[in-house]
Amino acid sequence: MSYVGLPFQHDLFVSYSHGADAAGQPMLADWSRAFVHALEKELRAEPAFRNTLSLFMDASERPGQRLDPMLPLTEQLQANVGAAALLLVLMSPDTQRSAWCAKERDWWVSQQAALGLPATGRVAMVKAWPVDAADWPGGRWPPELSDRAGEPLLGFAFHDGAAFGPRPLGWTQWQAGFDPTVLGKVLDLAREIFRHLADVKAVADRLRAAQADQQRLADAGGQTLYLHARPDRHDDWLRAANALQQVGIYVQPGSPDPVPRDPAEGNAIREQRVDLMSTCDALLLLGSPDARAVDGDMIVVGKQDRHSARARSQRKLPCALLDSVGPALASPVRRTNARILQADWLDITQEAVAPVVQRWLAGQAGAGL
Repeated sequence: MSYVGLPFQHDLFVSYSHGADAAGQPMLADWSRAFVHALEKELRAEPAFRNTLSLFMDASERPGQRLDPMLPLTEQLQANVGAAALLLVLMSPDTQRSAWCAKERDWWVSQQAALGLPATGRVAMVKAWPVDAADWPGGRWPPELSDRAGEPLLGFAFHDGAAFGPRPLGWTQWQAGFDPTVLGKVLDLAREIFRHLADVKAVADRLRAAQADQQRLADAGGQTLYLHARPDRHDDWLRAANALQQVGIYVQPGSPDPVPRDPAEGNAIREQRVDLMSTCDALLLLGSPDARAVDGDMIVVGKQDRHSARARSQRKLPCALLDSVGPALASPVRRTNARILQADWLDITQEAVAPVVQRWLAGQAGAGL
């Protein structure tokens, strides 16, 4: 498993060209592998990465992080590049001409789109050679290596001058090991990659938490619901709570919210409500013949307190009003207000509350993130 975690199998996929000559001899592969080895060593020096980092390179010796010679090449590359949180491109003139490298970039971008995750800030371009737009097919930088205006990503310059022109840093050192100057540049790159991987992990953590919430809503029972009612509706609240508990739904709080005696107590009650609501999977507002009281509850509890609870928990917290009254409560204006507040209207005048709520929870799970 990767440091970032699902939906990613790898933290980093390295896309590079072997730079083979006419005889098939790879001119860039040895330096590229030495560079990636040095980068991986610096990344694993970070305790958070020590045992979790997954870096995929076709020549890796680590199981699960290299190509399997007994499996189809194209399918392996497509699956592994798409499963990477970051794409590391070792840029050279050979990379620009490589059809394989172009496919890898396309596969990675397509998979991020399928996951619904932005690719911005997740492509690390290491310029092992100076490259020019004119060398790209069509004379333009590919979109995945450009900003919105079509300008190339700044990337990381990793080359210097030499007798016959530019070469990657450490070009003549890969066998004996890079010198401190080159390793310092590698460390700078590792710091940036670590920062961006931490950002992607935060996004992935939120995504996994949201998916767990969705699954919990879809389950046959086991959800925790905040059931709000005023004290004068205690009997109705108790019947609804008992019915929900009988199908395995945990109901909070243990009784209807009390009526405050003064503003200070009201603030304390609301703070307790928000704190408890932030631990719940959904919010239910119990309707009442007192329509004005319902209007107030939709605004205070269904909007303001719910907003505070969502901010505290970073969870969806779907909301619905349980209508056991009928037309006297369910006016078109009130139903429209509920819709504006993103609160569903559940009619329990003709059907028991538990199956209605269970169907609603399943619908919320199927509504996506």
